Amino acid sequence: MSKRRGNNEGSVFWDKSKERWCAEITLPDGKRKRKRHQSRKVVQEWLLEQRSQIKKGIVVKDTNEAVRDYMARFLEEVVAHTVKPATYTSYSFWIKTHIVPSIGHLKLKNLQPHHLQHLYSQKLDEGLSKRSVQYMHAIIRRALNQAVKQGILIRNPTNAVTAPKPQKKTFATLTVDQVRQFLKEVEGHRWYPIYVIAVMMGLRKGEILGLRWQDINFDNNTISVENVVLEINGKIHLGSPKTKKSKRTVAMPEYVANVLKKYRKDVGAINGLIFQTSSGKPVSPRNLSRHYYQARESANIPKVRFHDLRHTAATLLLKENVHPKIVQEMLGHSSITLTLDTYSHVIPGIQKKAADKMDYLFNG
Repeated sequence: MSKRRGNNEGSVFWDKSKERWCAEITLPDGKRKRKRHQSRKVVQEWLLEQRSQIKKGIVVKDTNEAVRDYMARFLEEVVAHTVKPATYTSYSFWIKTHIVPSIGHLKLKNLQPHHLQHLYSQKLDEGLSKRSVQYMHAIIRRALNQAVKQGILIRNPTNAVTAPKPQKKTFATLTVDQVRQFLKEVEGHRWYPIYVIAVMMGLRKGEILGLRWQDINFDNNTISVENVVLEINGKIHLGSPKTKKSKRTVAMPEYVANVLKKYRKDVGAINGLIFQTSSGKPVSPRNLSRHYYQARESANIPKVRFHDLRHTAATLLLKENVHPKIVQEMLGHSSITLTLDTYSHVIPGIQKKAADKMDYLFNG
């Protein structure tokens, strides 16, 4: 008497009704999975793969869910509960505008690397930047990693795809004289303290607009970054900093402290947000940018972005031999590696000064 096959071994047979070879296996939960094909070899290989996965404890769900449905579920069940509102909005935009219209009709289990490679190529041809397509790749990668965890996919097809590598982002900075020229132009404006903080302490736009009077310690001359102002879908939100490192306490130059003391005296406020509209609401980042561009033109300085004021602060400090670790903590970077990589063009100058100091010490 022949030995009966176990549930996890499966079998291969000719399906007369379909006129195809069929492989069938019973999963540990009692459900059956089948694979039909004209080639016996194809279904045998499929069966071997299923056996291997079961032995490893990986049971892949037999689902016909489309990519569009899975992505919608991923947005609401995972992304909505794990990221900040601005990031959720960004994910939603890329999924609904670029990913789903191109590959949403495919069954998730049939999604292959060549589908994704074609998607990236298509988006580049449409004019999207390499950085944008790389970001889209990161979203898909995270979504499909979740599908692997849930047992919907055996492996993540993004692992076999080559995402475009954007060139390192460059930025411009101001010289000390240009900073002085700009600050002189905006000195009489109510937002003068904003620009002083940006260019002397390197805080981000949203971090400055989210500052409260209680975050300023005039006794120790420090500023604590606890909140940020964000603009999402045209609405202003008060949220928390983007990372743990972004939530920080930074030493405040005496000049900044004096500017804020005068500003507090002028506005007569001791509580709430430091920078508000006439109706007591947070200042819109977009309105601040608009004023900055106008002031920049009036000051006749190079066309640098508001965010480049942050880069200016870091660059000036590094050129003055301030240790990169201090600059990292001031900027709220996640690691000193990020700081060194971002400002690598400044480091050679610092290294030259170090070499010159060694010459001075030992060569007289």
